[in-house]
Amino acid sequence: MKLSTIITLLLYYYVHAQGDNISGTLQDDTETPVIFASVVLYDTSGSNLIKVETTDDNGKFTLVGVSKGDYKLVATFVGLDDITQSLTVENENIQLGTLRFGIGGIQLEEAVVKASRVMVEVKPDRTVFNVDGTVNSTGSDAIELLHKAAGVTVENNDNINVLGQSGVLLYVDGKRVPITGDELTNYLQNLPAEQIDRIDIISNPGAKYEAEGNPGIIDIRLKKAENIGANGTITRNFSRSRRSRGNLNLNANVRTAKLTLFGNIGYDDNAGFSDLMFNSTQNDISLLETNFFEWAGGRINYRGGVDFFLNDNRTIGILTSGGQFDNENLNTNRIKIGSINTTNIDSILVASNSALSNQTRRTYNLNYRFDNKNGTSLNVDLDYRQYDSDSDRNQPNQYFDSREEVVLTEVINEFETPSKIDITTFKLDYKLPAFGGKLGIGSKLSSIVSDNTFLVYNLIHDQRFRNDKNSNTFRYDQMVYVG
Repeated sequence: MKLSTIITLLLYYYVHAQGDNISGTLQDDTETPVIFASVVLYDTSGSNLIKVETTDDNGKFTLVGVSKGDYKLVATFVGLDDITQSLTVENENIQLGTLRFGIGGIQLEEAVVKASRVMVEVKPDRTVFNVDGTVNSTGSDAIELLHKAAGVTVENNDNINVLGQSGVLLYVDGKRVPITGDELTNYLQNLPAEQIDRIDIISNPGAKYEAEGNPGIIDIRLKKAENIGANGTITRNFSRSRRSRGNLNLNANVRTAKLTLFGNIGYDDNAGFSDLMFNSTQNDISLLETNFFEWAGGRINYRGGVDFFLNDNRTIGILTSGGQFDNENLNTNRIKIGSINTTNIDSILVASNSALSNQTRRTYNLNYRFDNKNGTSLNVDLDYRQYDSDSDRNQPNQYFDSREEVVLTEVINEFETPSKIDITTFKLDYKLPAFGGKLGIGSKLSSIVSDNTFLVYNLIHDQRFRNDKNSNTFRYDQMVYVG
């Protein structure tokens, strides 16, 4: 696409990605700030969670990037009555001022105590967003959950920020997922909420995490069986408008006194589109642009493993997981070009781009864990991970006359971009009680091999020629030891 088109699209997404902010302060009946209270924004029905945040050390909260509409805000804190307020967002930030809790509690002749899982937990180094057992545990995926998580914002292009900063590292079950961009988005979209136990937003990572100058870590923790016995679930979701979307997930767990078997598999099939129109001027030139983008794809992911309980303190675990993603994108961009002083069209630029992509991931883990009652623990992990991706794109740019009948000039390129990443990791972590707390030491050895190819082809009179000047191959080998 032309530079002007790209700039226009970026401006559009920037403006529409911002949304509005809802701010306020929570106090108790003595006008003391209530810290770490949960502030949850629902739709008007109260069944669909939009965003969750917690109050800071001054009792203040801000819900960022809220779209125009009607909502119900609910603030909760243990021992205090809930605060419920209806509000409407209309293209402006909302300042709610100070909201005060009442003192909760009633006298009962008989009481039944039920344990329930809080939606948000605030800890010294992280905020925990509990998914399992809440309204978020069905019918969505990991990227949708991150839209709702405290301190996390997800832009229109699915870039993930924590506390307003980008460059976040993604972990799953404490293990780094070394993918970014569209590959990361596809992975998160293919991870259903039914498989997620909780999401840890780690704003102050400890020494055991990789140091890459990032503002934080998002660690998605998946479910495991906790109770003796066998159980399983099957979930099916489907939606239809101009395009359809649906997913099917199967989950099974078996736990005995000696071992735990667990596994799940999910398939997601979805299609979508966007239809945009822009009317702009540049250097006395009128640009009337239409952009139609549609996509369709299928994704399958699986995860299975077994934990052997050697005794009350020692466990050996074997885990494998993976997935396959296939996607087709079609993007038709048409720009009618003319003078701002006349309604006549001078020429028409047409870019009908298409892309076919597929991605495969496989992970294997062998784990040994020792824990005893005095707080001493030893954890040993051996991991092998492989990520393969391939994308073939066709990108024609054609200038036509005003009737769109005669081709004036054209540039047609094709791209082949296969990529393969192999990661082998050995990690050891040891903790023991010391000085009234815990002392942790560890060691890590990792090998990373990244093989990337970027091939550019020019199509001239239906003949395909490889452009070696703009093509590139890149292989990256890394061996890291940390002790």
